[in-house]
Amino acid sequence: MLSALWAQIIDLSLFIVLLRFTTPILLSALGGLIADVAGVINIGLEGLMLISAFSAIAVGSVTDSWVLGMVAGVASSMLVCYGMGFFSLKLKVDMIITGFAVNIFGSGVTIFLMNKIFGVTGNYTPSALHNIPVVHIPVIESIPVLGKLLSGHSLMTWIAFLSVLVCVFILYKTPYGVHLRSVGEAPQAAKSLGISVHRIQFSALAWSGLFTGLAGAYLSMGMTSMFVKDMTAGTGFLALAVVLLGNRNPIGILFGSLIFGLASAIATVVQTIPGSKVPSQFIQMIPYLVTIVALIFFAIRKKRKLNDALRAQTEGSKIAAA
Repeated sequence: MLSALWAQIIDLSLFIVLLRFTTPILLSALGGLIADVAGVINIGLEGLMLISAFSAIAVGSVTDSWVLGMVAGVASSMLVCYGMGFFSLKLKVDMIITGFAVNIFGSGVTIFLMNKIFGVTGNYTPSALHNIPVVHIPVIESIPVLGKLLSGHSLMTWIAFLSVLVCVFILYKTPYGVHLRSVGEAPQAAKSLGISVHRIQFSALAWSGLFTGLAGAYLSMGMTSMFVKDMTAGTGFLALAVVLLGNRNPIGILFGSLIFGLASAIATVVQTIPGSKVPSQFIQMIPYLVTIVALIFFAIRKKRKLNDALRAQTEGSKIAAA
């Protein structure tokens, strides 16, 4: 089995699957990052992705346009995020509770609408659907290895990686990014400087809805050509783990997403290897085992930083006393 898996790696099929799985994790994790930086952690990524995935394929199949489908997916996700902001920021409902409510709502409402609109329950597969296009680079795609590395990937994959640079620019190169970080770290101090805390947090939730909406649209109109109930299968929760693992930094989010995407890709590739004797249940556990290991690593790293800070404070007190 190991030789077969190595053969899959050599012919770059694992790399292609890696990018397919990394794309929705990366986009939704960036959405979670923006909200988390502003102090409004978005637990509802899973539900938002389901809502946007259904909205995208529903509108895309009716209008025969992947652009309108993608816009519908993003719009529905942003609308729900504004609703989350209203309940949590205006009505003072706990953000964690609001996020879990969105996850439950997303699962239920998509099944309900799928049955009422299309008359199906398990999945909806439109007969004619224009998927999000695949980008082929004319000159590069003819090069044996480089062609598979850079060409033939979904447009949304390119958008996901470019979004990392966009987030770096927003967070660290603009006054708005300074406001986001100041609101998340010290909201009272930011308010004393004339920064509208709620306005910044609402905008952060809007950004979260934008990126998560793109991730959901990709699931139904890029990664697949259908909507299946609960098709996110924990991707939103993996994205939340990536936010922690990435240390609230877009570049860290990118590497964390690649790690989780690799785990999912290996699980998929192993299942396709002929004669594989590994139980399918264990293979499906791989991404979640990686999640547990990543969270343990994050906890150890956080404890080490805390101990270093306490040690430095103690040494500073001793020097001051002397």
